[in-house]
Amino acid sequence: MTPFVGQSLLKWTIKLNIIIWAANCLIFVVLTLVNHNALLPAFFSKVSFFETGMTFLVGGIIAFSSSVLPSKAREYVSKKEEHWSIDTLKVGEKRANKYLLLAIILFIESILISVLGY
Repeated sequence: MTPFVGQSLLKWTIKLNIIIWAANCLIFVVLTLVNHNALLPAFFSKVSFFETGMTFLVGGIIAFSSSVLPSKAREYVSKKEEHWSIDTLKVGEKRANKYLLLAIILFIESILISVLGY
């Protein structure tokens, strides 16, 4: 039986999602211990929307950094003979897809948290 093509991508996304939720729980516990009034009903939805935005931003930066404009600017500034190719774009987009998939999953989770939180 052949493995699922995106199996490693899915595993990476799930692992990072678990790490993000562990960090959310740690923040929640610290805020609970420090100040009991800090627990707002929409705490997790706001934090997860923020994390979604940051993850989309990181994925976009990774995808943009492998495009023509930044590559030509790096080539011009550093005076190196690295020439841009379509392969570097494909590699950069492949790396960015991980973060974009994670951001989509976080966005769906944050919408569910917002709807179920009230």
